[in-house]
Amino acid sequence: MPEESYCSYDEARQIIAALNICTAGQYRSRYKEHAGLPSNPPIFFAGKGWDCWYVFLSKAKPDLYESLSQAQIAARFLGISTQLEYVARYKEDSRLPSDPVRFYDECKSWRHFFQEDYEKAYPTYEEAKSAARRLGVHTAKEYKNRYLADKKLRSNPNEVYAKTGWKGWGPFLSDELVAIYASYEEAKQATKKLGIVSVPDYRKRYYEDPRLPSSPEKAYSGRGWTNWYDFFDRQKSKFYPTYSEMEQAVHKLGITSKDEYLVRRKEDEKLPCAPWSEYASKGWVSWKFLFRFFKPLFYSDLAEASAAAQRLGIISASDYRAKYKLDPRLPCDPKSHFLPWSGWPNFLGVERDRNYKTYEEAKKAAEKFGFKSYAEYRDGYKQDPRLPSAPYRAFKHKGWISIQDFLSLEIAPDYSDSYPCLCDVYEKHLRFQTNYAIRRMALRVLINGYFHELNLPDDPKFLLLRANKFNAALYISLIESQAESLKQQVHTSISTFFQWVLDEECTDVDGDESVVLNDFRNPFSSILAGFAKGLGYSKLGQTNKPSLGYEYILRARNYLVPDYEMSLSRRVSLSQLEHLQEFFDSRGDWLDVPLSKIDVDDPHTVWRKLERIERVVAGKRRRVVVYQVWSPVRFVALYTLLRFPLRGQQILWLDSGEADREVGVVDMETGTIEWRKNTGHLALRGTRSSTPQAAVQKGINGYPKFYCTTNKTGARDQGYEVEWIPEDLAYWLLVLRDWQEKYSPLDYPTPWTSIKTHAEINSEILKSRGSQCFLFRQDKTGQPITTATAFQTTLPKLLYLIQRGGEDLARKNSQYGPRYLSDYTPHCLRVSLITAYIADGDAPIHIVSKLVGHAALVMTIHYVSLKEHQMRRPMQEAEKRAEYTACDNLVRDVLANGLQSQARNLIATDGNRIFFEKSSTKSANVIFDWGICPMSAAACNIGGDLIENVYAAVEAGYLGQKNCPRCRFFVSGIAFLGGLVSLANEIALEIHDESGRYQAYTAELDELESAWYDASIKDLPFDRELDRKRSVAQQQQSAAKLEVLLRDYGAVNRYVMDCVKAIDHTESENSEAELKLVVSEDLKEMSFRASESTYHLLSEICQNATIYRSANPSRALPLISEMIDRMAANNGLRPAMYKLTNAQKIAACNQLNSLLMSRLHSWERIDNLISGKLMILDVDEYQAGLTPITSEIKAIFSNYVSLTSGAHGDENDE
Repeated sequence: MPEESYCSYDEARQIIAALNICTAGQYRSRYKEHAGLPSNPPIFFAGKGWDCWYVFLSKAKPDLYESLSQAQIAARFLGISTQLEYVARYKEDSRLPSDPVRFYDECKSWRHFFQEDYEKAYPTYEEAKSAARRLGVHTAKEYKNRYLADKKLRSNPNEVYAKTGWKGWGPFLSDELVAIYASYEEAKQATKKLGIVSVPDYRKRYYEDPRLPSSPEKAYSGRGWTNWYDFFDRQKSKFYPTYSEMEQAVHKLGITSKDEYLVRRKEDEKLPCAPWSEYASKGWVSWKFLFRFFKPLFYSDLAEASAAAQRLGIISASDYRAKYKLDPRLPCDPKSHFLPWSGWPNFLGVERDRNYKTYEEAKKAAEKFGFKSYAEYRDGYKQDPRLPSAPYRAFKHKGWISIQDFLSLEIAPDYSDSYPCLCDVYEKHLRFQTNYAIRRMALRVLINGYFHELNLPDDPKFLLLRANKFNAALYISLIESQAESLKQQVHTSISTFFQWVLDEECTDVDGDESVVLNDFRNPFSSILAGFAKGLGYSKLGQTNKPSLGYEYILRARNYLVPDYEMSLSRRVSLSQLEHLQEFFDSRGDWLDVPLSKIDVDDPHTVWRKLERIERVVAGKRRRVVVYQVWSPVRFVALYTLLRFPLRGQQILWLDSGEADREVGVVDMETGTIEWRKNTGHLALRGTRSSTPQAAVQKGINGYPKFYCTTNKTGARDQGYEVEWIPEDLAYWLLVLRDWQEKYSPLDYPTPWTSIKTHAEINSEILKSRGSQCFLFRQDKTGQPITTATAFQTTLPKLLYLIQRGGEDLARKNSQYGPRYLSDYTPHCLRVSLITAYIADGDAPIHIVSKLVGHAALVMTIHYVSLKEHQMRRPMQEAEKRAEYTACDNLVRDVLANGLQSQARNLIATDGNRIFFEKSSTKSANVIFDWGICPMSAAACNIGGDLIENVYAAVEAGYLGQKNCPRCRFFVSGIAFLGGLVSLANEIALEIHDESGRYQAYTAELDELESAWYDASIKDLPFDRELDRKRSVAQQQQSAAKLEVLLRDYGAVNRYVMDCVKAIDHTESENSEAELKLVVSEDLKEMSFRASESTYHLLSEICQNATIYRSANPSRALPLISEMIDRMAANNGLRPAMYKLTNAQKIAACNQLNSLLMSRLHSWERIDNLISGKLMILDVDEYQAGLTPITSEIKAIFSNYVSLTSGAHGDENDE
C-alpha cells in the first residue's frame, strides 16, 4: 500500500485512542480496524515522532527497574521463586515487569531470571521425551506448568527438537496415540462439555481434551461440518450470509470509515458489530478493503494539487499543514508526494521571492530610510517588506558590490599604501598581539585621519620625537569621531603600538635597567595621559553582567541530568535521558552514519532511521533511507558550563586525551574511574605527547583531576591543572570522549593552525600550541564547535524551561532571531559559580583562584568583591554620612557612661550583646582606632569560636593574638569606620605582598613538577626532589598565611557593612547625635585599587598614619619611598626620600601626593608618572601656564632634606 495512504503519527495516536487500544498486543490484533494504521508502527514512524509504545498509546511510562539485577533482587525480596508464582504476584512491586524474559534483553529464560543453575537441554529428542513422561503430564498445558521441575527440559520442545524427531505433543507425552473423535457429533458434545462457545475460546482451550482437533472445520469437512454456529450449538445470526451482501449494504448507507460504521451499523440490523469475525472465512480482508471504493484518492499530479491548495487560500507551508485536511485529496506532505518538487512558492502560487528582483531596486528602496550602517539596516529593514534581511545573500549573483554601496555610504579613501614603512613596522608589532581586526582598523584610522591630514613622513618614530609637536586636538577629534564602542579600543591600539616602538627603538637597555632616550616620549600616554579613561564605551564589561542565582544553576543541572551528582555511581546512560534528544534536536545534533557502524548494544548510542529527499545528478531527487546517531557534544558542553567555572571558549577547546599515554576509563561494575594505558591509534601522536592534555587526568592517589588546555590570563597562554573535578562532570567528559572515538574518530590530532576561530589569533600562539584532539569537535574534521553553536540558543532555552512563575530568567523572542532570549550569558555562569563558591560556600580564595585559572589572587578577589551594590556604593554613602560623627566624642561618652549610652551607634553581635543589655565596668573598655574591647583587652584566650562546650582563643592574624576583628567580644560602630578602612588597607597591602610570594612559589613548583614528570616518563633519577618538597612546603605556608589575611579582611569588611546599616538606621530615626568622623580622602577606592595601583594603596596607608594612632605604615614606607626616589631619578632629580626619617617620609609623601593630585587630577596619571610612562617634562609641557611642577617637587624635597641636615649636621659632614 502506498505510504501516503497511511495517517501521520499524531493522527494514529488519536485513532487508537478512539478505538480504546491500550496495549501493543491489542494493537497488533486490531490495527486493521482502521485503514490508515500501519502494521509495525515502530519501524513505520521511525524518525517521524516515534518514541515508544507507552507514548504511542498515550499511557504513562511505568517506572520499571532499569536493570535485570535490580528486578532479580526485588523478586527475591518478595520470595518469588517460580514463573507461576511470579505471574501471580509480580504486581506486588509496581516496578517489576510482567514478563522479565521479554523485557530484559540479557535475560535468557525464567531459570536465568531466578538465577537457577542453568544446565544444557537434553541433547536428543528421546531423552527429553522420557523426562517429560516422568513428570506424569498428559497435555501441553500441564507440561508448560511443570517442565521447570527438570532443569534440562525446555518450555519449547517443539522448537528445540523440530528437526530431530518431534511429531507432536501426543507422541511426546505418551506412547498411546490419542485419536480425535471419530464423528462430528462427538467432538461437538465434548466442546459443549468444556463450555467453549466461540472460535477464539476454542483456539485457546481445545487441548484440554486431547481428542479434540485443532481445526475441526478441516477434520470434519465432508463428515458433518456446516459452520461454527452449529458446532457450538448456537442460533445462527440474522446477519448477511455473505461478505458481498454485507459490503453492498455498507456502500448503500454511504459509510466511509470504521468509526462511522461502528456508529451507524444499527441502521441495518443485518450488519454485525464485528464484521472481521463474522466474515473471517467468507472474504473479509480489512477495513481498508471494505471502504476501498470510498477511499479518497490523492490528486494525480502536482498541478491539480496546486490548484486545490490555492482554492483554499493557502499561502505558506505552515498554513498548508493547518488546512490541507479541508480537501481529503490533498496529501499531508506534498513535497515528498509529488516529485520533482519545485518549491512551496510555485506550489501555492505565491511570489517566490517577495524581495526586490534587482539590486538597483533594493538599493533605491534602502536609500529612502537613510541607513548609516549595516546595524541600522538590520534594525529597520522591515519597514519595507520587500527588503531582504541579508542583502549580500539575496543579491550575491545579481550585482552585489558591498554594504557601503548598497546603503549609498561614502567610502573613505585609504592611504595606507602611501605609508609602507609604518605598515611594515605595525605588522611586526602585531606578531606579539591579539585582536588583529581592531588593531589593523586602528592603523587605518591613524593613517587616514592623522598622518595623511598633516602630511607627516612615513616614519613611526616621527611622533615620538619631543621636537615634533603633537597635534592633540586633531587626534582627540579623530578618536571622538569613531563609533562609541570603538573609541577606547582604537586609542589603546595606537598607544600600545607607539609604546612598543618606543621600547624597541628609542630605549637604552643596560642589564636590568632600561632608560628612554631623552629626545623621545610617547605622546599618547604622556600628553594624553588619562584620555582613555574619559572615552565612553557603551558596551558593558563582562563582569557587569547580571549574576545568576546558584539556585537556578542547580535547577538547570537537574533538568539536564536528574540527580546529576549520582551520574557516575548510577552509570546514567544517554539513552535514559530521552528528554535531551528533544532539547538538542538541531540538524547538527544528529550525525549520519552507516547502519553497520551503529552499536545498538551501547547504552550511550541513541539512533534513528529516517527517510528523506536528497538531490542527485541533473537536479533530480530521490527518497533515501539514512541512519543517524544523536551527538551529545552540545549537551556535555552546556553541562560543563553549569558545573565548572570556565569561560565558554575554554570549554570548547578542551582535549579528549586520545593522544595521551594514559586515559581514564569508567568501570561499569564498580562505578569508579580507572586509569589504563591508551591503546588507541592516536596514542602519543600529539605534539605535546610528553605532557598529558586530557581534560580528565590521573591525579594524586588515583583521583581524577582537571586540566584546562588554555588560559586567558596565564603566562604564555598556557593551560593549567586543578587537583579536583566533580565526579559527575568527569563521567560525562569520558562518556563524550568514548562517543567521539566511536562515531567521530580522528585520523590524526588537529593542528591549532588549522582551526577556524571567530577572530584572528596570533599565528605564533597557534604554532606554540601544536596539535590537539578537541573533545567538543563537530565531526571527523576535528574542528571544535563555536561558542555560538554551543551556548547561544541552548542556554536561554534551558533557562526558559526551568523558570517558574514570576521569574524572568529568559523569554520567548517574538521577532526575527533566536527563539529564546536571556540577559544571562555564558560568562554570567562563570561569575555566578565563583561568587557562590566564595561568598556562599566559604571556599578559600587561593583554591578558587587555582580552580578558575587566575594568574593572581588579587584578580579573584576583584572578581567577587568589586560589585557595585556590595562594596563601592555602600562605602561611598558611608563616607558622606560618617563626616557628621566624631570619634573623640563617642570615646569620651563611652568612658564616662558605658557602652549603653552609645548603643544606637555601635554594632551588637551575639558575643558582645551582653555588654549593651547589662551595665558593665566602664574602666574595662579599651579603645582602639577600629573599635572597643569591653574585656580590658585580656580575654583573647576565650574570644574565639565555640568548640563543643568551650570557647577557643581568638585566631591570630594580622594584629597578632589580639586580633580584635575576629573576637566575639569586639565592639565597633559608625565612629570607627575610618579606622576600620585604614586597617583594611593595611591588610590589603599584606595580601598583595603575600600573593606575589605565593605566585613565585607556585611558578617554581610548577617548573619542578614538570621536570619531575619528564624524569619519571624517561625513567631517569630526579636529583631535585629536596627542592620540590621545599617548594611545596613554602607554597603551603604562603597559602596558609594568605588564608588568615583574607579571613581578617573579610571580618573587617563585615564590620564596615554593618556600620553602613547602622548609619541608615540612625538617619531614619532623625538622630540628633552630633558625631563627626575624619576619614581619608577618596574612601570609595579603599584597597580595591591594589591590583591596579600599588602606589595608590601605599599613599592611603601613609595618609591614614597621620590620622589614626594605631595605623602601621612600616610595610608601606620603604616601598613608597623607593617608588618616589625612582621617579625622581628618572626625571633628572636628586633622590631624597632615603635621607628622611619615617615621620618626615610620611609628611613628605602626603604633601607630594596633594601636589600631584592638584596638577594631574587622577590617580591614573599619578601612577603613570611614578612608573615612568609619564615624564615631569610632559606635565610641564601640557600645563605651560602654571609653575613648573619640577620646581615644586624640588622645593618639597629640599625642605625636608634641610630639616634632616640641620638635625644631623655632623653626620652629614662626615
